Amino acid sequence: MKGRFLFLCVMACLMAQLGAANVVLMGNNLTLSFDDIEASFAPAVKASGVNGILYTSQPLNACSPLTIKAVEGPPSPFTLIIRGGCTFDEKVKNAQAAGFKAAIVYDNENSGVLVSMAGSSSGIHIYAVFVSKASGEVLKKFSGHTDVEVWILPTFENSAWSIMAISFISLLAMSAVLATCFFVRRHRIRRDHPRNLEAREFHGMSSQLVKAMPSLIFTKVQEDNCTSSMCAICLEDYNVGEKLRVLPCRHNLLYYTFQSSDWGPNKPKNLKLVQQDLYETQQELDKPKRKVQM
Repeated sequence: MKGRFLFLCVMACLMAQLGAANVVLMGNNLTLSFDDIEASFAPAVKASGVNGILYTSQPLNACSPLTIKAVEGPPSPFTLIIRGGCTFDEKVKNAQAAGFKAAIVYDNENSGVLVSMAGSSSGIHIYAVFVSKASGEVLKKFSGHTDVEVWILPTFENSAWSIMAISFISLLAMSAVLATCFFVRRHRIRRDHPRNLEAREFHGMSSQLVKAMPSLIFTKVQEDNCTSSMCAICLEDYNVGEKLRVLPCRHNLLYYTFQSSDWGPNKPKNLKLVQQDLYETQQELDKPKRKVQM
């Protein structure tokens, strides 16, 4: 899953870098649109687009300093350059040095395939796009026409794909974080649950606590109903002369009497429960009582 997530991140970065755009010619009763691809080393075209007047580069391949200088003032000056002779970043740097705000490079072959111009981005701060040879020849006809503007606009399709990719990756990242938190919490609960059970388990009363309980010798059933002839837990009849333990209880009866015997952990479970209840009751009785001042 981690490898797939990294793959999606790389794809999103590539889609953001290989941005598509449109070059649009706009004049009196004239609107022409040409597909293009932005250079990977130049700044991305802003969402509102950029516009300017197109001028043909001199020399045309812009592999040496341009002899034509850009005309200052709005709209911004753009230059049209043909492919070949040197690297793409050299062409764009020469156009930038001449004062142009954008460079449109067109193919020198009729392949019809648009490429993403690669190169060094060091020192480059103007826009650069690549168009086909057919598009470049049409643009060249309108070069120098001040009544015709050239717009470079990002395409809606590219923006939509980028938004969708970013949204999907964000959703995937949030899901991964939530799933991780869920499994970590579940693991901690499973790890701590046995400890809680062991802490709650009662292992029997200590011999000191049993010996500290009051005792008596059974002779007969008392008239005050504090004792009976039968043990309330094991249901065995008392015999005269047997030693009994007198236990405090939270029930309505004042006392229960149990046969004194081994109160270790091997006794039946029902007896352990009684021992636990007795242990808690004895702790309540041992607490110091507050004196009420009158």
